[in-house]
Amino acid sequence: MLTQRLEESIYDALGQTLGKHFTPKYVLSTNEVENSQNRQSGNIKGSWINPRFNFNNFITGSSNFLAYAAAKKVCEAPGSLYNPLYIYGEWGLGKTHLIQSIAKTLKVKGLNIVSVTGEHFTNDFVKSIKNNNLEEMKKYRNCDVFIIDDIDFFSGKKQTVESLIHIINQLQLSEKQVIVTSYNHPTKVNMSSRLTSILKSGLIVKIQSPDKETSKKYISKKLKQSTAEFEDGIVEYISSKKFNSFSEIEGIIKSLLAHSELLNKSISQEMVTNVISDYKLENIKDITISIEKIFALIKYMFGIDEIDLKSRKNDKKTNYARQFAAYLLIEKSNFSTSQAGKLLGNRNHSTIIYSVNKIKEELSKNVQLKAEIEKSILNN
Repeated sequence: MLTQRLEESIYDALGQTLGKHFTPKYVLSTNEVENSQNRQSGNIKGSWINPRFNFNNFITGSSNFLAYAAAKKVCEAPGSLYNPLYIYGEWGLGKTHLIQSIAKTLKVKGLNIVSVTGEHFTNDFVKSIKNNNLEEMKKYRNCDVFIIDDIDFFSGKKQTVESLIHIINQLQLSEKQVIVTSYNHPTKVNMSSRLTSILKSGLIVKIQSPDKETSKKYISKKLKQSTAEFEDGIVEYISSKKFNSFSEIEGIIKSLLAHSELLNKSISQEMVTNVISDYKLENIKDITISIEKIFALIKYMFGIDEIDLKSRKNDKKTNYARQFAAYLLIEKSNFSTSQAGKLLGNRNHSTIIYSVNKIKEELSKNVQLKAEIEKSILNN
């Protein structure tokens, strides 16, 4: 009763001072104020974080809701639920969007996060061995949340995998959260059985290609965010097409918006049909080319010849050319992964799969490059 009268007196005094009566929505206790003052934001170390990615703008549907729900749940109780969380699926479906949303959410809660790509982790490990300096790897053992985007990169890298196993084991014993993304189910990634077993001990969720309703929501949002005019029913028309990923949809939307602006026209069904036809999204599998033409095309594009593609050369330019060659051999000549691996210097299955998926992701984001490659194939 005394507390109530005291609160009423405070409200009256504030009302007289401010010249108007009001009722506070809530009052913080002394403990809540102290906790608020003492709480510090965490930090995120590692790879670049996209400022656009968060849970609020992640488009959900039947193809990805399980992964979304699992990611949200991990944020409620990191280290205790779904540890490790393993999210897999093809490129451009939102895996990176989800894990970066987790990182941002847990940073606000004061946790220290290390979020890296498989390549970034490998580079740190190699550097630590080369310089005989374990400080490079200390951040991984001391974090609250460890996120690895694209574990496929570890395929065939035995020493790196052993280091990763020790780090994950240590983090799990300390009830720290581990999150992993991949193109494949853990049993299909060329890693040690120990690491596969660890990854299978948590929750494994797959993100599927966007279904029609999810595509529709994504397309509608992107068009409404733009200033472009579009015909009635255009969202329904675009979403009736089959898309493999959100990246692919985004590439088409960007092209449509550019056509609309440059031609000063509304987005119409005819424009959509022409754009999709130009980039041959629906007929891309129908084109097949010879091995000779593939090697000639790689030589033309990168200046890297067949001998170098089959060699052990590991520089950035040669690696990229080799990945493109793997993509063309699989996607344009219908070779198996083992056959493509032999043609490229006896590369293993996982290396070929990683290469193909990496180029597919890049092309899904850059439809102009995709169109140029298609034209080069047709004209050579």
